[in-house]
Amino acid sequence: MLEKFSEQDRDVVKFLREQASTLLTKTYDTDYNLLRWAQGYNHNADEALVHLTRHLKFRKYYDLDNIHERKSDPILEKYFPLGLVGPTGKDNKLLVVECAGRIDLQGILLAVQLNTFLTQRFRFQERMLSEINRMERENGSQSSVTYILDLEGLKLDSKLLNVVTGPYRILWASVYSNYPEWIDEMLVVNAPSFIAMLWKAIAPLLPERTRNKVKIFSGSSDWKAEVLKRCTPESVPVHWGGTKVDKNGDTKCREILNIPNDLIPKTLYWVPTPEAPKFSDLTKIVIVSGGNHVVTFRVPFSKDPISIAINRFCERTYSMAVYHSDDDGAIDLDLHQMNDWAPDFDYPGMPTVDRVIAPIPGGGIVKVKFGNEQAWFRSLPVYYRISFVNACDQPIAYECIAPTAA
Repeated sequence: MLEKFSEQDRDVVKFLREQASTLLTKTYDTDYNLLRWAQGYNHNADEALVHLTRHLKFRKYYDLDNIHERKSDPILEKYFPLGLVGPTGKDNKLLVVECAGRIDLQGILLAVQLNTFLTQRFRFQERMLSEINRMERENGSQSSVTYILDLEGLKLDSKLLNVVTGPYRILWASVYSNYPEWIDEMLVVNAPSFIAMLWKAIAPLLPERTRNKVKIFSGSSDWKAEVLKRCTPESVPVHWGGTKVDKNGDTKCREILNIPNDLIPKTLYWVPTPEAPKFSDLTKIVIVSGGNHVVTFRVPFSKDPISIAINRFCERTYSMAVYHSDDDGAIDLDLHQMNDWAPDFDYPGMPTVDRVIAPIPGGGIVKVKFGNEQAWFRSLPVYYRISFVNACDQPIAYECIAPTAA
């Protein structure tokens, strides 16, 4: 495909491929995947490489190439569905519909742990990326998504603003920092009268390039005509302005789009377990604004796979990263001198105690960093419990070295 690119595109794509060759996998290494990183950072090759490298490490940490093999979470499948409709029929674009106005956002936070939430979203992102890559192979041109965010049914309550500007925003930031240029346009339809208040709170938190892709339409506007400017009628379900119905004649195509209508029953809300206890049973640290807290471990070497098991809880946005070295002298090394096995990302505060189990490269020195870099004034309480387990999820011996704050 490189022969179809501009000279500037070709130069940056070749640079990224050469510099990231040890991290690129066969699945992910396509010309258009690399081009998206060049476009997302205005063809600044060095800046694009920094973010691509971080993403490729994140891909390995989350095993994104194989995330489709993980089971879908039944609660999120039913109550927080995302709908991949199919090609738009125009300009090699893919149509996705999210009925966000019908989602019980507060119930999701109370029912689902963070890692489950992220895994479900990244499963969907990888499914979309796979379809985008297929369309690019078949049609020989770059593909991206026309995203309909339908707010029909959204009600204003006291918790909505906190959810939208907190966990929901961080989720989208995480998605966009790992999947640049995947959205061509986002059409926010059936926007309620209070959308101006929400947008005023959200817009400053979004990159300008992302903001410019968002078009907002009230329920009384002719937004269906706007949809059909971007899609052929037969590609769009009748409910959103097209002529498409599913095999049952459903105008919302619920055979492929699961549209939630109910609140999540409280019986499905998360409750503490031995694997993820209540937060008061975890170790508490308080991180000053702009600071971080590092916990260091010495893990014995083993021929068998070793995973790190992390419980974490925080009420506000925090960052986390995992660093590794097989050199015992790394105890005294700064973090930037070690391998950031799980690169530094922001995570949303949620009311559930999370549990993450992820493989590490092996024994040696492991450092886990929690950060409060976003805060200007407020300190941040973070609760955690960290251990190491074998392939059977059985604990193994390790040494915890005194944590440090910075």
